[in-house]
Amino acid sequence: MNDYKFTTIDKKLTIFFLLLLLPFGLLGQEKIVFGLTGTVYKGDLKTFKKWSNYLEKKLNIKVEIKFSRTYAEMMSMIKHHKVDIAYVCNSTYVKLKKNNLASVLVMPISDKKNYYYSYIITNKTRLFTSLYDFKGHIFAFTDPDSTSGAIAPTYEIMKKNSTPKTFFKKTIYTYKHAESIQAVLDGFVDGASVDSLVYEQFSKRFPNEIKKLKIVQKLGPFTMSPIVAHNGMTKKLFLKIQQTLIDMNKDNDGKEIFKALSLDKLNLPAGETFKSIEDMMSSIE
Repeated sequence: MNDYKFTTIDKKLTIFFLLLLLPFGLLGQEKIVFGLTGTVYKGDLKTFKKWSNYLEKKLNIKVEIKFSRTYAEMMSMIKHHKVDIAYVCNSTYVKLKKNNLASVLVMPISDKKNYYYSYIITNKTRLFTSLYDFKGHIFAFTDPDSTSGAIAPTYEIMKKNSTPKTFFKKTIYTYKHAESIQAVLDGFVDGASVDSLVYEQFSKRFPNEIKKLKIVQKLGPFTMSPIVAHNGMTKKLFLKIQQTLIDMNKDNDGKEIFKALSLDKLNLPAGETFKSIEDMMSSIE
């Protein structure tokens, strides 16, 4: 009797059936982890959950939301592929880009603008009229890597040949823009620097509370914080997620999510410059 010899077709069939026995995660993307930081207002968590459900339905892939305590932690998550896409501060993106760790998926547009500000805020009863009036007082930053919550005001103070440590009586880090706003409301600090988009979201949810505050100075404008994807993602998945995000304003569910987050739409990156942020970071370092 002659020995049976495997043909090319036999080998291909064997490999095919073996692959069928492998877990789905080894064949393709099992899930997408959507990372969020203090860039967003945490009070919008329910809306972001709706967003993840929306993406699951459109992409037919499980989507999980993961918050980071700090911007640095989110950068580490992206670096080690523990997060696939993330809504990050523009300063975080500058670092990610420098280290070739992530690329911009889409750029948010809010109130027909692709930029935002750093708001210097205080209690309405206080006499402060600019950032420089807080010399010798207690001030709240959000995160050391936040453009609006730390980098921009630090850069302004350094232009006066000073540093936060010598300029303020004391500084604290809240790690969330909404927490900085609350710290001013509670009288725990004299002033704070916060993301203008989060401030506007806070004002919609707590109109009576926001009336107790005033904006004494606006720093910026700065290029809007992007949604990025880690550079280990396949091009096919990258483009699929990107197109799904761009198309969100074309159906009612997507429009409802954007309305709740005060977003108009998400655009393809169009050569936005982050140079002013790079320059501030370079000067501080």
